Amino acid sequence: MSTIDYSNYTLDELFDVKENISHDSPNYQLLLTELENRKEEVNEAVIKSEEEAFSLAENRVKIIGYFQLVASIVILYFFIDSVLDGGGSLEESLYYLFFIILNAIAGFTAVKEKYKWYWVSIFNQCLQIPSIVLGSISANYSGLGGVHIGVSWGETYELILSAPFSPGFLYQEYTGTLPTQSFAIDLLAFVYIAALLTVGEAKSTANK
Repeated sequence: MSTIDYSNYTLDELFDVKENISHDSPNYQLLLTELENRKEEVNEAVIKSEEEAFSLAENRVKIIGYFQLVASIVILYFFIDSVLDGGGSLEESLYYLFFIILNAIAGFTAVKEKYKWYWVSIFNQCLQIPSIVLGSISANYSGLGGVHIGVSWGETYELILSAPFSPGFLYQEYTGTLPTQSFAIDLLAFVYIAALLTVGEAKSTANK
């Protein structure tokens, strides 16, 4: 069986071969030798790849921050509109103020890369994960919107898959059990939390 000269391969091609080659192949040891010969180049490529991934996560965190700042403004608008209409209870006003302040602080600290305060954004995203209609209670909270997946049941079972624009919060308790029940989670919130944790941990380690 003929052997392969890997010296003319690019690093990307070598990595691709390594992912797909069998360990029993007579070319496997030749591949490892070539990677070892280019050890310095390989290390530089790995570092560059990690830096690009980290930079992407950092940009994602900043985007999360801007979204939260916009959410605080949108929720403030709804709050002012509610006050001008003469509606809303004291309890509802306190909810509005809580979410306005929460999004403002979370957004500011994320945009300014205050990694020690990322927990505020993580807490904010955790609150947005569940959306429920259970028994006589309907509740959900969203900064601007999300990507929801879940299930609803009543007369029939249905899969929920939606991406609504629904800033603000909703909590209603009815006198009787609602005919359609549901439970959904916001997948986008998990993506945001993962980015916040990744960047927060990396920055924390770098500053020790």
